[in-house]
Amino acid sequence: MRKATILLATVCLVIASLARLTGAAQEPLKGDWTARVKDSKDGKQLWLTLRSDNNDRHQFSNWGMDMPLQEFRGLDPNANGPVRFNLTREAGVVSFDGIFKDGNGVGGFTFQPNMAFLNTMRGLGYDDIPPEKHFAMTLHDVSSAYVNELKAAGYDKLPLDKLVAMRIFKVDTEFIRTMRDLGYDKLPADKLIAVKVHHIDEPFIREAESLGFKNLPIDKLIAMRIHKIDRELINQAREMGFTDLSLDRLIQLRIHNIDPAFVKGVKELGYGDLPFEKLVQIRIHHVDAAFIKEMDDAGYARLPIDKLIAFRIHGIDSKFVKEMHDAGFNNLTADDLVRLKIHGIDAAEIRRMREK
Repeated sequence: MRKATILLATVCLVIASLARLTGAAQEPLKGDWTARVKDSKDGKQLWLTLRSDNNDRHQFSNWGMDMPLQEFRGLDPNANGPVRFNLTREAGVVSFDGIFKDGNGVGGFTFQPNMAFLNTMRGLGYDDIPPEKHFAMTLHDVSSAYVNELKAAGYDKLPLDKLVAMRIFKVDTEFIRTMRDLGYDKLPADKLIAVKVHHIDEPFIREAESLGFKNLPIDKLIAMRIHKIDRELINQAREMGFTDLSLDRLIQLRIHNIDPAFVKGVKELGYGDLPFEKLVQIRIHHVDAAFIKEMDDAGYARLPIDKLIAFRIHGIDSKFVKEMHDAGFNNLTADDLVRLKIHGIDAAEIRRMREK
C-alpha cells in the first residue's frame, strides 16, 4: 500500500511537471514596443522597436526595423488614442496594443507562434527552432514557401540566421537568376547577402567592365563598391601620373587618401616622382611636412625618403636626436640612429653602461 502511494505521488509529480512544461512551451513571448510612422519613397513606413522581457527562456531583447505600414492589420496611422493591431505571418502572429498620437505609439506586444509552421519547417529539415529565431522568422516573413523557393534554387537547409538575412535583403530566385546570368552562379548565401547589402547590381557590374575590370570575383566587386572605386578616382589617378593601376592599387589609393593635393605637397618638399609604393608608405607612416621639417631642424636635412620612413617606423624624432647629443654622440648618421633604436640603446642605457 505504501509503495502504491509513493508510486502514485511520483506519477502525479511527473504529470504536474509535464503540465508546467507544456504551459511554458505555449506561453507567448511578451514585451514592449515603440513606433513612429514616417514617409518614404516606397510609401508610409512604420519604424518599430521591440523590447522583449529577456527572461532566461528568451535570450533576445531588442529589435528595430522599418516595415511597410500596410503589413500591420488594424493600425490607423492617424489614431489619437488606444490602438490594437497585429502582424500576421505564416510563422505566427505578433499582437500589439497601446496608444498612438501624432504618428507615434507605445505599448505592449505578445507573440503567438504557429505550431503548424514549426511542423512544416521540421519536414524541411529544421528541427527545434529556438523561440528567438521563430520570432525573427515571423517579423521578417520567412515562410515555408520562401524556404522552398530557395531550396529549388539550390540553397537547401541554410542556417536560420542566413534565411532571415536573405529575406531581409530580398534575396529571391529572380535575384539569384540575375546574378547567374551575369556570370556569378552558385554564390554562397553570405555572398548573395553581401551583394544585396552593397547594391552590386547589373548597372554597377557593367560600369566596372567599362572601366576595364571584367570578370571580377564577387569579393573584388564588393571591394570596389565599399571603397568607391569609380571613373572619377581613375581619372584622378591618371592626373597624378598613374595610368595603369590595378584594382588593388586603386583601393590603396582610396584607403590612404592619396590625392593630387598630397602628391603636389610631396613634390614641394623635394620628393618628386616617387613610385606608388613609396607614396603609400609615406601615408602609412605619417611622413609629412611637419616631420620632415622637424628632422631638418635636428640636423638631418634632405634625407632619402626610405630613411625618413625608417625613422618613423623606429620612433626616431628630434627628441631622440637631442638625447643622443646630450649623451655625447653628436655625429651620428641616420643609419646609426636606426641601429641604436633597433638594439634598444637610448640615453638611459648609455648612462647605465658608463656607470659600469
